[in-house]
Amino acid sequence: MSGIPINRRMLGVAAATAAGIPFAVAGFLRLKYGATIFADLLELCKRLRTIREIETLLSKNVRVIDVFEAHARRIPDKEFILYKDEILTYAELDRQANQLAHFVQRSEVAACMNTVAIFMQNEPTFIVSWLAFNKVGLRIALLNYNLKGDVLLHCIKACSMKMIACGNDDRLVKALADLMPELKALGAKVWVVGNDLDQDLPLGMIPVDVKTLNESSDPIPRSVRDQQRAQDDALYIFTSGTSGLPKPAKCPHTQQLIGSYMQASLGLNSVDVLYLSLPLYHSAALIVGFFNVVRVGGTVALSDFSARRFWDDVSRYRATVIQYIGEICRYLAAQPTRTDDGKYPHKIRYAIGNGLRPDIWVEFQRRFNIGHIAEFYGATEATYATINLDGKVGSAGRYHGLFRALTDIIVLVQCDIETARPLRGPDGKCILTPPGETGLMLFRLTDETAFHGYLAKETETAKKLVRNVKKNGDLFFNSGDLMVHDKDGYLYFKDRLGDTFRWRGENVATTEVALVLNQYPGIDESNVYGVKVPGRDGRAGMAAVVLKIEHRLDPKAFYDHVVRSLPSYACPKFLRIMEKMDITGTFKHKKTDLAREGFDPNVMSDPLFFLDEEKKTYAPLDKDAMRRIVIGQARL
Repeated sequence: MSGIPINRRMLGVAAATAAGIPFAVAGFLRLKYGATIFADLLELCKRLRTIREIETLLSKNVRVIDVFEAHARRIPDKEFILYKDEILTYAELDRQANQLAHFVQRSEVAACMNTVAIFMQNEPTFIVSWLAFNKVGLRIALLNYNLKGDVLLHCIKACSMKMIACGNDDRLVKALADLMPELKALGAKVWVVGNDLDQDLPLGMIPVDVKTLNESSDPIPRSVRDQQRAQDDALYIFTSGTSGLPKPAKCPHTQQLIGSYMQASLGLNSVDVLYLSLPLYHSAALIVGFFNVVRVGGTVALSDFSARRFWDDVSRYRATVIQYIGEICRYLAAQPTRTDDGKYPHKIRYAIGNGLRPDIWVEFQRRFNIGHIAEFYGATEATYATINLDGKVGSAGRYHGLFRALTDIIVLVQCDIETARPLRGPDGKCILTPPGETGLMLFRLTDETAFHGYLAKETETAKKLVRNVKKNGDLFFNSGDLMVHDKDGYLYFKDRLGDTFRWRGENVATTEVALVLNQYPGIDESNVYGVKVPGRDGRAGMAAVVLKIEHRLDPKAFYDHVVRSLPSYACPKFLRIMEKMDITGTFKHKKTDLAREGFDPNVMSDPLFFLDEEKKTYAPLDKDAMRRIVIGQARL
């Protein structure tokens, strides 16, 4: 994810223009580009300085790990990671990472450019592992710690992993233990990395205690990792796609460094403490959060998310910046008011994230005394990102007239909702949407804003490309997201297209869920989609299923199958029993009409059920259950 297009020639024009503008020209610019023209010029000048800084670092082949090591030498005693009751300095983390790196060098996975995985929750060991693997030039795949079974195995196979660094957590260890026969056949090692390890691990797993490693803490020579080029893959971050199974998006070292400047425009600095409760296997937490703190030499307070504990942690760690997704904000806003709401030892200068609904934006910011809401738009594999710098409620950033004229990097076009592909006019070019109309967002691809694609079949990468958008020969990245822009250039996220939906901050692939449902003996066919739930962010999973002839649904058995096979966020919250599945002329499942009908028993006559967490079954969705769901009494 890159928030800064490196286009020095275009932005140089802006800098030169800002240096001295005749009065008549100034009036013309106001008329053409609006009253904010001079503020826009200043913003572009700041962007140009940042781009020059990035270009200088890239020319020297500097990577995020190099920046960390420089801080470890310059500010060794600076607090780097705060975790529960632990305080770990830059020097301490560097020492542990060096020891683990030396251990890696003596192992069978040591060859530079091999791929290893991190399968851990938010904890210092995750950071130590990331640092160590970077020091010896390994590629790193980030595994979602909610995965298990066939989906987890698919991810492991997708990256040809030589080793998996597993966290010291019973659930994670069990998920891999269940796959040990397959992992051995693949030649993949499993290290359980942590502190004070229980040596009684499942057969085939190797304990690696980072606090008691009998290894040298001497720095690893940079020449070890210099076999990698800056353009080589550094990370594989999984994202759900239309194929139904997670795909590893490629993230080279250059992209990591560029992403570490995402918060530069917000003034993130070395005295800031970022409270990070989003999972580090996400690009939002790792790149937008952690990498940005590394760049400035700041401090990260690591945690898992708890709505009850969130603000106590913020006070405890004296956080000045928090990171969110919209669902987190909703959970926090739903908590009972407290007398100490918004009263923290350090002022929260800003909150950065995406998906914050406009209807709770103002109250959330006021109640919790947050200086600025920096809503951004981005995606793991996207070639560009936008960010809200001026506090416009509901907006994910601004693509104003002057910037549009200089870069032309974003376009919104009409699209087919079913296929998520742009619609074209008589001339064969895409049909642009005017201000106020919803459109599919595309990003222009150039040498400076390249799409790195997926570690998958070329067809998966090709699906994200759109050619001949505005003129013959141009090339754009298809975000798959619907946006609206207003007359002032402000961008507003509307929805996500394709075979994915977002629930509890996680992208869910509908075909992945359908594959699991179809394994249940009584299911003949299933169609999975996301539905809007009043008062909830994102879309909850719903499945329309056709039962096999003479089969009746066993709600409890079906519930057991679903929760055993899928992460909680991917389990269908609603179930619709249909006699026959609706399909298109090309034999594809129709989703749009089903999603529009939702789960209202007043709208349809088909039997409806909802996932009842309390009774641990799929319970009939009657009017009373519907009422409890709508007013937020039923847990989903």
